[in-house]
Formats: sequence, C-alpha cells, structure tokens
Amino acid sequence: MIQDIGRNTIDTEFAKPKPQDSDYVLIFEKTDVFVVPETGSLPTYADWKRLGGDNSELVHIFEQAGTQFFTVLDPDDAIKQQLRREVSRYLRTVQPTWLRLGSVTALHLFQWFQNHRFCGCCGAPMKPDGKELAMRCTNDECHAVTYPAISPAIIVGIVNNGKILLTRSSVYKNPVYALVSGYMSVGETFETTVKREVKEETGLDVTNIQYYGNQPWGFSGAQMIGFWAELTGSDQVKLQEEELKEAGWYTPEEIPPAYEENPLDLTHYMIELFRAHKAPAQR
Repeated sequence: MIQDIGRNTIDTEFAKPKPQDSDYVLIFEKTDVFVVPETGSLPTYADWKRLGGDNSELVHIFEQAGTQFFTVLDPDDAIKQQLRREVSRYLRTVQPTWLRLGSVTALHLFQWFQNHRFCGCCGAPMKPDGKELAMRCTNDECHAVTYPAISPAIIVGIVNNGKILLTRSSVYKNPVYALVSGYMSVGETFETTVKREVKEETGLDVTNIQYYGNQPWGFSGAQMIGFWAELTGSDQVKLQEEELKEAGWYTPEEIPPAYEENPLDLTHYMIELFRAHKAPAQR
C-alpha cells in the first residue's frame, strides 16, 4: 500500500528549513500536477530556480525522511507553461516510488490550502501559519486557526461461503472492481458506518466486523479504514444505483485481473489478499 513504500515517515513539525536543490517544490492546479517535461519527474528546488521561481511564494508543508516538500499556492502562469500538466492519477506512478506517499500528501494539503483561503468566522483572508501546519486568520480581532481536514472513510470486504462481494462504481469513468466503501457520518462508530454503507449500497446485512488496517489517501483527503465482515441473511444484492452500477460474488479464482501490480490503495490490496487466500476472513 502507499504508506508501506520505503522512506514513508512524514514529519509536519515546522522548522522553516532553507530549501536545498534536492528538495521538492510541488505545483498543482485544482487536482492536476505539473511535472518536468523532459523527464516526467516532480519539480525540485533546483528546477524551481531554473524556471525563475520566487522563493517568497514557497510554502513548506512537511519533511519526508530528510527531504523537504514545498508547494506554491498561486503558481505563476509563466512557471506552469514551462512544465507539463498531468492528472492526479499520475502521482501513483512517480519515481522513485517513495515519492508517491509524499506527493499525494502534498496534493491533499494543497487542496486544503485552496479551500481555506478565507476565514469561516469573519471572512478575512487566511494565510499559512508560521509555527504549525495550519491556516490562520489575518484579522487581528479574529485570529481563527484551521487545521488540515481529514475525512475518515470505511472499506469493507464482505465474505460469504468462500466468495467476496466486488462492486463497480456508477460515478467514476472506467470504474474498476472494488469493495464497498463510504464516509463516516457524525456520531457514528466505524462499525455503524460499515453496516450503514453496506445496507445503503447493496441492501445486505453484515456481522462479525473485524478491523484490518488503514491508510492515508490524499487523493480525496481521506483516511481509509479497512474491515472484513461476514454476510448475514440473504445474499441478494439490491444496488443503490446512484453509487453502484454492478456488484457480484466472486471466488478467489473468479476475481477479475488486477488493474495494477502491487496496488497502492487499500481496497485493491484487500482484494488481492483474498485472491491469494490470505485474507483474515478466510482463516
């Protein structure tokens, strides 16, 4: 999974480091990322200087195993025109592989910065805080502080008589097979969320809910929490068509081919465990 790649520790303590040539300056626009055209690599501070970047625009966001990461809240068009635009999925393939966690986390934080440009209390402009990873209101009478938003969401592998339930989304283009998932609601436990999402999306009931693992997923600003659960009652699926267009029960041998080798996301990691007869629910 994405957090299991080497050099995976991210440190958000603020030391205001001076950027070095090998540090990264990640440039985004909405959910797109800009890369060096000749190599397809993420821009370093050396690239930033070569492109004519202004150091006053750099915002330090974290350190990953000794390498500093910066972003730019309002990148100049002249800078972007010298780079190549890619969709966010490109970050799943960047090299070296340890950069995948860092780059996706940077995307998460960039989007959070963009969504908190103005104070929710008084409407004044917000700016990155100089002491911690936060946005602080510039109004001297307010000084409200906002911290990065993380949305908890569950993923559940539902098993029944040696089969697992796989679904396909009706929301995304070219959806791949996945597990039931959904965001938590206020006042819910993880287990309550599992039962509710399964019931809403498939009409099924589950029991023996077991925590498996979790991962940060910066593409959607989420923390994904994985569970295994057993079917109880009827196995007849009643799709919530606004969310899913397909769902079915599969033995390990019937699971469709993996869409990528060594999947970075928890849902497909769990599917591959089941395919290999190594899922806790199969023991």
